[in-house]
Amino acid sequence: MIINDQIYGKQEITDQVAIDIMNTSAMQRLKGVNQYGVWDLFDSKYFTSRFDHCVGVYLLLRKLGAKQDEQLSGLIHDVAHTALSHVIDYAFDDIDAQRVHEDFHHEIIDTSQIPNVLKKYNLDPTHIADEFQFGILEKDLPDLCADRMDYFMRDGLITGVFTKKDISNIMHSLVVYNNEIMVNNYDIGKFLIEKSMEMTRTFWGSHVQAGSYQLMGNIIKEKLESGIITPKDFYMQDTEFLEKLDFDRSAFTLDRIQMGTKEDHTFFTKTKARYVDPNVVVDGVVTRTSDFFPTLKETITKFKEEYKKGWYIKLV
Repeated sequence: MIINDQIYGKQEITDQVAIDIMNTSAMQRLKGVNQYGVWDLFDSKYFTSRFDHCVGVYLLLRKLGAKQDEQLSGLIHDVAHTALSHVIDYAFDDIDAQRVHEDFHHEIIDTSQIPNVLKKYNLDPTHIADEFQFGILEKDLPDLCADRMDYFMRDGLITGVFTKKDISNIMHSLVVYNNEIMVNNYDIGKFLIEKSMEMTRTFWGSHVQAGSYQLMGNIIKEKLESGIITPKDFYMQDTEFLEKLDFDRSAFTLDRIQMGTKEDHTFFTKTKARYVDPNVVVDGVVTRTSDFFPTLKETITKFKEEYKKGWYIKLV
């Protein structure tokens, strides 16, 4: 299989297990699930499928020398993502952690064709589905991991926060040390901290993201309570799910979702403060980037405090 990826370029996949998994209906559904929730309602350029991200994580793990089981775990790590991705977290009031999809991860995999594919090749589905045992694939914030780095680079490129040259520099700096993704350059570590906070302020955690996700989350909650949709519908693709919701699309315009105040707002919401603070390894010595650049510690502290306050959203 030949993949033409915007981050990794032209890649050939010869692992038949990976190819067979990609061809399952559970994985194919992800082609119609937007990583950016409802952002494509504002502008169609804001669409990256969960399928592309999953394949990207697989390719990055392969490039970094991860073993086959970790590569395959990366390939299926988002198979339980619902339509509209993290918007569903707002429907279930899981705004801080944003992990609703993880609650259904094993169930969705177990009821798909994926276990049969893995068993066909004498691989243990339970082992491969347990993504958090793999240190290159998953780490808690603010560490780097393949999942986080793929969506960071992918999202940064589509929003203009990263250039192609930036992506190349980042890729050349990534190393695996002690079963963890690190960088081999302090300046790249500093660059990643600053750019991750920029991504949160302008995209991942902006008032538009928080406001639109909360607005759609409220609609989903209402439709669930009225019986118009059921939890089973979450595993549609975005387009058919939105059609079933039958909502007022005119509410989803950039000029309608404004920052309000405590005294004048339509609703209050919060979002996740996403940032990275990479470990840097030089000559076998590991140092957290913010320990090397102490002024960044204060910047990160202020950033986290800023996002604890949440957003007052005014619909105009």
